Amino acid sequence: MNAPLRLAHPPAISGSLLAFANVHKAYRSRDGRERIALDGVSFELASGEVLALIGSAASGKSAFASLAAGIEQPSAGVIAIDGAEIGAGGGRRDIALLGSRPDLPHSRPVREIVTERRERTLGATYDAVRKIDRLLDLLEIGDDADRYADELSDGARRKAALACALAAEPRLLILDEATSALDPEIEETFLAALSRVNAQTGVSILLITHDMTAVTALASRVLVLDAGRIVEQGATAKIFAHPAHAVTRRFAAAATGAVLPPFIVDKLSDTPSAGGRALVRLAFEGPAATKPVLTNVARELGFDLGIVAGSLGAAGGEPYGVLIVAAPADEPYFTAAVERLEDAGLGVEVLGFVA
Repeated sequence: MNAPLRLAHPPAISGSLLAFANVHKAYRSRDGRERIALDGVSFELASGEVLALIGSAASGKSAFASLAAGIEQPSAGVIAIDGAEIGAGGGRRDIALLGSRPDLPHSRPVREIVTERRERTLGATYDAVRKIDRLLDLLEIGDDADRYADELSDGARRKAALACALAAEPRLLILDEATSALDPEIEETFLAALSRVNAQTGVSILLITHDMTAVTALASRVLVLDAGRIVEQGATAKIFAHPAHAVTRRFAAAATGAVLPPFIVDKLSDTPSAGGRALVRLAFEGPAATKPVLTNVARELGFDLGIVAGSLGAAGGEPYGVLIVAAPADEPYFTAAVERLEDAGLGVEVLGFVA
């Protein structure tokens, strides 16, 4: 087994690594109008944390990435790493940014490319060969080290780009849609590599994405960005189980599959009908997500709760789930079902009624 790769200066176990304080960012268009990209954003990223930033198109995610990397400066507010304000002009050596398009010279071996990226920032060091070998092995591309980049599979090429980003031993890795357009098998191996990197090096990861597979696999906490503002934040499992904002609800539905089919939506009514069914959204998190709550409630009340959509899983290592179930709409069964589900610690939302 390979020895764990270590950072030259491991981050503290706790404390804020990256912080935004009331950050604003505006751009001037060609016609002279001002476009607001970020509007009063504040957050902190702890050392060693994996934090996801999600949001719809034009929500401000790209500006967020450039500011966090030190490539651009805010129009107002302060951005700091380890308490020191980040300046603009190409970023810092302790921050790495990886986007959706791997930037690899095609006609050079992987080891040579990674070595050059390291030496460009850190200079030539006596242990460079050993550290690069460990990094490539950690990413499970050691066997491809002497192959040209254009000879690699899509998955190996993406991990080679990750190796380049990590070559200078950054303390913060910013992933800006880095899992975009990956097929499921390649994405699975890439996310596993990121998880190993975080666990073995302690590098903090800021995951800026619309990919819910990546968010639930890696992030312990999530920020939701809409129109340049953070509209919701918290533990990933809690946010997805109990989304409060409309944008969050859309992403949570994508993550859990808790979406009603259109043919059912068209039949939804605000009022129950005799012999009909109530469609109820149930949110599980923590211990409730691993217990047979539905089975127990149905057995106690003496009627079935049919599952219509949703799933159970984990986000940031914490179990959670969202299910849409069909319960009797008639009284007193409907009220009894809602009360018993709430007593069991589930979040309950009545979506409507169908005949």
